[in-house]
Amino acid sequence: MRRFCHIIALSLAVALLVGCQDRLRFHSASIEHNATPVQIERFDHDFYTLDSMHLAHRYGDFLPIYVHQIMQIAPGKINDFKADSAFAALRKQVDSVYASASEIEETLGVAFAYYKHYFPQNDVPSVSFHVSGFNQSVVTTSDRVSASIDNYLGQDFPTYAQVAYQYEMPYMTPRHLPIDVLLGWITSEYPDSNGRLLESMLYHGKIIYLLQVCFPNEDVAELLCYTPQQLEWCKRYEKNIWAMLVEKRELYSTDWRVITKYTQPAPFTNGLSQEQSPGRIGVFIGWRIVSEYMQRNVQVTLRELMNETDAQKILQHSGYRP
Repeated sequence: MRRFCHIIALSLAVALLVGCQDRLRFHSASIEHNATPVQIERFDHDFYTLDSMHLAHRYGDFLPIYVHQIMQIAPGKINDFKADSAFAALRKQVDSVYASASEIEETLGVAFAYYKHYFPQNDVPSVSFHVSGFNQSVVTTSDRVSASIDNYLGQDFPTYAQVAYQYEMPYMTPRHLPIDVLLGWITSEYPDSNGRLLESMLYHGKIIYLLQVCFPNEDVAELLCYTPQQLEWCKRYEKNIWAMLVEKRELYSTDWRVITKYTQPAPFTNGLSQEQSPGRIGVFIGWRIVSEYMQRNVQVTLRELMNETDAQKILQHSGYRP
């Protein structure tokens, strides 16, 4: 029995290594070396120093979104908002972490260089920082993606205990910010079809696979918002998870509650171990299926992958058998 378990573990390790090597075919030293750092615009500073005409010229549609939707500032109350002492204190804390954005600009430069290389027909957005008072982390317009950097001050930032869930806090960090920026832009370019659970799983799996290409030095656990231990648990029980989805006949469910259970952030997945299982278990399985699909179908480009809407085709052609 011990020898049998050892063989299973070895086979899994080999499969994951092959999958990693498959993804590496999209990596290129020339893309990374020729990447231009992204120039992040500091809306969080400009909002307080530029007049409304210059703000509107520079930030376009994002300005009214920030004023009316994110911050919900009443007409004629912008000056009162700018003078708010609590918000000023938050901005000071933000500036202590983001006095410079050079590292994030370099990371995003590589990520968007990969994105533009494999999706030359797609636009690369302007990138900016704003402070939202812990509102939505990433906001996109037709030509911009902006990160609310007060949501990325480090998992130990004291206020997070009052405004965030415990399982969210490990990813409210400067390290995770570039990932969420690109994730926000990709999901705006390729929105979820909101079909069955299988479609949603593969949609998220494709996103994770693409993020792996664009962030060649990042651990997949970070991209999945998993700890290393949670990722190891998923790998160990992958066969059991897949069997459960098949046996419960939830794979083709259109019930939003089922889809949410398996694809949205949560401290654990209902029906699995509360102590060990992470949330978004369907995203993990979706990523594994997509990885197998791309490994077996090397002629498929990243663009073709993202445009493929036939989930059953991807599943069948993946040969997925955990």
